[in-house]
Amino acid sequence: MASIASALIDTGTPAPEKTGGAGGSQAMAQGAGHQHPRLTSTTYATLDGTGQATVTFSRTFVNKPGLNLTETDATASTQPLVLRGLAWQRDSNGLYTGVTIQGQRAQLMPAITPLSGALTLVTQVVAGVNAIVTALTNYNVFAGNAAGATVSVIAVARSDVSAA
Repeated sequence: MASIASALIDTGTPAPEKTGGAGGSQAMAQGAGHQHPRLTSTTYATLDGTGQATVTFSRTFVNKPGLNLTETDATASTQPLVLRGLAWQRDSNGLYTGVTIQGQRAQLMPAITPLSGALTLVTQVVAGVNAIVTALTNYNVFAGNAAGATVSVIAVARSDVSAA
């Protein structure tokens, strides 16, 4: 009886996930110890003094993975953090092994002195417009310091290309 049961158990590698799923085509059961492939890498990083961190994935990816970058441990008193992937790390076989990320905090707009004084209204308006233009020229609202921020880095295998 044991030989019949073992003949019905597929001990090979299970099929990878499929969008929408699919029923099996054979009347067999997977072995009790089978494992589905891991499709994600979840790690944490702390941004350095330049607002960057290099993260090594917990698995490699054949194709460039999707990234989800989220600040963790944020407080109500900190400005929002904008995150992006800057550079991919790859091994000698071309597999994706990690990513360098960058974070920048939003910052408040520059303070503008309100119009006042004995100047004529036209002079005040011109001076005010000039002050606003000067203050906002090349101003980067996302240039705030993000050093020390902790970031959850989730890399996910793409579903639109084959992993082989």
